Amino acid sequence: MSDSQKTVRRLVWLYFWLLLFEGALRKWLVPGLSNALLIVRDPVVVAIYALALRDRIFPISGFVLWTLILAALCFLTSFAGIGTLPVTIYGLRANFLHLPLIVLLPRILRIEDVRKMGFALLLLLTPMALLAVKQFIAGPNSAWNVGAGGEVGGQLFAAVGRVRASGTFSFATGLATYLAVSAAFLLYDLLGPRGYPRWLTYSAVPAIALALIISGSRTAVISVAIVCFLGLLVGVRSPAQIAAAFQLILLSGVAVAALAWGTSIFHQGMEVHRQRFEGGGGVREGILMRYGQEFISAGGALSNATPLGLGLGVGTNVGAALLRGHREFSLGEGEWQRVILESGVLLGGSYILLRVAMLFSVAGRALLAYRAGRILPLLLVGAGGLDLANGQFGQPTTLGFAVFVAGLALTATEPETTNSPSSPLPPQPAKTEVRGRSVYAERLHGSNEKNDAP
Repeated sequence: MSDSQKTVRRLVWLYFWLLLFEGALRKWLVPGLSNALLIVRDPVVVAIYALALRDRIFPISGFVLWTLILAALCFLTSFAGIGTLPVTIYGLRANFLHLPLIVLLPRILRIEDVRKMGFALLLLLTPMALLAVKQFIAGPNSAWNVGAGGEVGGQLFAAVGRVRASGTFSFATGLATYLAVSAAFLLYDLLGPRGYPRWLTYSAVPAIALALIISGSRTAVISVAIVCFLGLLVGVRSPAQIAAAFQLILLSGVAVAALAWGTSIFHQGMEVHRQRFEGGGGVREGILMRYGQEFISAGGALSNATPLGLGLGVGTNVGAALLRGHREFSLGEGEWQRVILESGVLLGGSYILLRVAMLFSVAGRALLAYRAGRILPLLLVGAGGLDLANGQFGQPTTLGFAVFVAGLALTATEPETTNSPSSPLPPQPAKTEVRGRSVYAERLHGSNEKNDAP
């Protein structure tokens, strides 16, 4: 393995670990550096791009060109709005900086790297669940539930005097996505090749169940439910996997029964969820209408937006803090509403289409892989796809998970014995990859073979 290959892979792994633990740094370890750590992954992604450009593996595809052109236009038109240069720069990094990583990751990682990251996620599940339990038991003003910067009472309220557990993340949204991605890797192992130790996957089932029960987060429940629904579809559509699907159902039932019988936490957590769902209007009002309202708000923004928008970053929490001295969703909590009001109908709409097109492209590749017997990409799309389309990119953890999970999904679409370059918009010339080797490996060995990956 060449030095370039080792370096860029280490940077990708650094991005992965920072995504999981930057919240712990901001809340507990170095809260005084919370603002700086907000963008701690940005230098890492810039370094990854620099190495990729140096080694000529940075993908120049329609998706990347679309991203670069939109970024330039949105940046230039931002100065017709109310934002300052720092606010505009933050909005630029939130909307655009990390997006090319999606199509670059498959040129750097191998399927073995994806499996190892899944192993790390599952290994952290039990301590993460126990941490979430501690946060659930502790009061809103406890040190366990401080917000970024060590802010006392900085976590969102759930119900019955409890806050929404955040784990090692800055806020509860990070834990919700982490649980969904972990569920994807868990189902991949239970329904697929069974590459992880049995103790790991079997301990992960009650850990996810426990974390969900005390999370106080409807988003976490819905996200994991989407992944589980896809997992059940995988199981029942394949005769060879029906037994594994029933085994999963049995394991889940036993885990939930054990928690209900052995702990009072289970009943307290269920009461929190009951009050949250009922207080929010049930499934119809609290979930369907809640998500539908985001699209309604986006439609309203179309008539209220100025032609060039108010400026990149104005609607983010950080932008509000820079402009007004306090964090708030000044343009509404809906991502599409924010984008349209910040960049105008034409450029904002083009940016939304970019993200939706990216989701459909990744999902299409995942479906093709599923038909070829590879189920992990589809499960990962279920875990992170919605965030890619309309997640709040002004929130760094949501942005990081959306981009990284989509990149892992593309990497996992390759056959088990290959890691050819993957680009969801239009494919690159096949000369940069050979079966069973990464781009770096081909250059190292001087091979001239053509890429014959499907």
